[in-house]
Amino acid sequence: MASNKSPLKVLVIASEVEGLVKTGGLADVARALPAELVRLGHDVRLVTPAYAKTRAVWSQWPHQSLCVHLNAFEETWLATRTGEHQGIPTVQIEHSDSFDRPGIYDNGATPYEDNARRFALLSKGALQWCRDNDWQPDIVHANDWQAALACFYLAEHFRYEPFFAHSRSVLTLHNAAYQGQCSSGWLRTLGIHEQFFHPGAFEDHGQINLLKGGIRFADAINAVSPGYAAELLSDLGSHGLGPIFRERADALSGILNGCDYGQWSPETDPDILAHFSSPNDGGKARCKALLKQELELAEGEAPLLVSISRLADQKGFNLLIPALWETLRSTDAQVALLGSGDANLAAQLHRLAREYPTRVAFVEGYDNALAHRLEAGGDVFLMPSIFEPCGLNQIYSLRYATLPLVRAVGGLKDTVVPLADDGTNSGQATGFMFADPTPDALITELHRLIRVYQEQPEVWLDMQQTAMKQRFEWATAAKDYVSLYRKLLKVPRH
Repeated sequence: MASNKSPLKVLVIASEVEGLVKTGGLADVARALPAELVRLGHDVRLVTPAYAKTRAVWSQWPHQSLCVHLNAFEETWLATRTGEHQGIPTVQIEHSDSFDRPGIYDNGATPYEDNARRFALLSKGALQWCRDNDWQPDIVHANDWQAALACFYLAEHFRYEPFFAHSRSVLTLHNAAYQGQCSSGWLRTLGIHEQFFHPGAFEDHGQINLLKGGIRFADAINAVSPGYAAELLSDLGSHGLGPIFRERADALSGILNGCDYGQWSPETDPDILAHFSSPNDGGKARCKALLKQELELAEGEAPLLVSISRLADQKGFNLLIPALWETLRSTDAQVALLGSGDANLAAQLHRLAREYPTRVAFVEGYDNALAHRLEAGGDVFLMPSIFEPCGLNQIYSLRYATLPLVRAVGGLKDTVVPLADDGTNSGQATGFMFADPTPDALITELHRLIRVYQEQPEVWLDMQQTAMKQRFEWATAAKDYVSLYRKLLKVPRH
């Protein structure tokens, strides 16, 4: 077992990693946290699927055969590819039947029917790789439902293996609304004995719930912000898993994600057309003017409200779209949005842009460079999420002096200081916030921030300057994870 000062061996298992494959914030964390752990001197292996779309990265890496037994009745032969990606020692689990597909989790419309088995092979394969290579992890760090079975396999399949006697598991929840549910017909294939198919473990309304089982068997569970961890203990915020979160409350904590300021800095960002280190040095104003030209928005001093988001109910579009119609009708505000996802939400945003062609721009899809220009050129970043485990765009926005308008949930509450009703905390405030999940509540706060922008420029500038000084460093988050790991190694396995 590692001492309090010796380097830790940390096995990180994730289904996506920024720079390889990304669909959400999990990918950002799965790159940034291991990179910071390596920088701190720890011995890390990052295990991900060898997807067909990343073949150019791993195809020349050394190859090793791996035999995995998900259950007592069959064996599956995989291959592993080991190399280094962005400075992180990385193991790719290669299994063409599972990962050589156009999509990561779905075919573009519906989830793959064998997702449970696909990611079981990732989870068990990661542990088997450790055994075959005599690399004994102190911590098995699983991420979301796709890797949750690693906690179960460590606790049950390898319970009596001396090799893993000192290993402990951590399950990080990036978004507990996604739970990996599948038919109970997969129990035998996944190696889940029927004794664990009950409401206190894997059973969920007659189905298998992989995330629920991972929560039950992990030695520690953490959410990606303290606010989200607190919400998971409530019926309203637990995505239907309140009882098991409350049962494991002593093992649940929240660690706020960090930001990669190497990629998100207005002083050095290669994707923006003017750099700035202060909101009023001319650079941000030029970014705004050039962005409006690019998107063919009308010139002028109107506030520019921007958003970069998945088009999903979670992100609060049922609040935002009616609020934008009202705000555009009654103010001179302009809007620029970038996103993809729900086709119905996209159609509504296209309609908004057609109705206000010089005041609304909607770009359907994802363009990383445009995302940076929106952050740099906007006055306000719109993030009215129904729930938000951590959120990163509001953190990026702070750095670019684009004041976030957020709902008082999860990581948004942990990262944005709202302007007080009387405006007296402008030296501490970094954005605007509303609580009730209704269009009217959002409209009220939108109108308020537009009044501040137009009538109190000195307050606005104070807030921008305060926002730019905020830092949410991965160095801090990684040290919190190391503290969690070391604490875990001192207690018996769950």
